[in-house]
Amino acid sequence: MEIILVALKDSLSLSVKLLCIILPLTISYEFLKHKQSIIEKKHFAFLGVTHNGLVPLITGVIIGLTYGAGVIIHSIRTSSINKKECFLILLFLSMCHAIIEDTLIFVVIGANGFVLIVFRFFLAIILTYLMYRSKLLSN
Repeated sequence: MEIILVALKDSLSLSVKLLCIILPLTISYEFLKHKQSIIEKKHFAFLGVTHNGLVPLITGVIIGLTYGAGVIIHSIRTSSINKKECFLILLFLSMCHAIIEDTLIFVVIGANGFVLIVFRFFLAIILTYLMYRSKLLSN
């Protein structure tokens, strides 16, 4: 019986910590979504991402692929995003999705958050840029 109580207590503690991470991120995303005009002024042209691709890119970076899948799929289907740009967005997100949430979760269990963010972000930028500049992709 004691093992069950300890497991329940620890599970509740972890759930509260995760809620404290996920809830503010979700609220922040909703706020940013309504302030989209500010975000659209910044283009990621050096990565091959136009202003139409910013919504799925920012969604994936902030809240991740699982929570943002609906927004990402809807944005890609309804915007004029070509296959190459779609691939570049998804390539970037494969390395750098939910960067805030994942980092905070790993920090809770003892990882160095700064190292995680820097490594994932720069790896995503470098590989996406190299793929954008390569001759492997065609529209």
